[in-house]
Amino acid sequence: MAMTGPAPCSSMSNHTKERVTMTKVTLENFYSNLIAQHEEREMRQKKLEKVMEEEGLKDDEVLYC
Repeated sequence: MAMTGPAPCSSMSNHTKERVTMTKVTLENFYSNLIAQHEEREMRQKKLEKVMEEEGLKDDEVLYC
């Protein structure tokens, strides 16, 4: 069965349209936050590596708790 494209919006109930909008916003927020967290994590890692380099520490000299 081939898809012929999206169904016209007029055939969807208002409840369905609201649910679609809420789901879209939720997914957009989730992935935006995921990207932001990844960027923050990378910045913290680079900052840590810079401090370690300035203090002359190597990876194997770091104490992990």
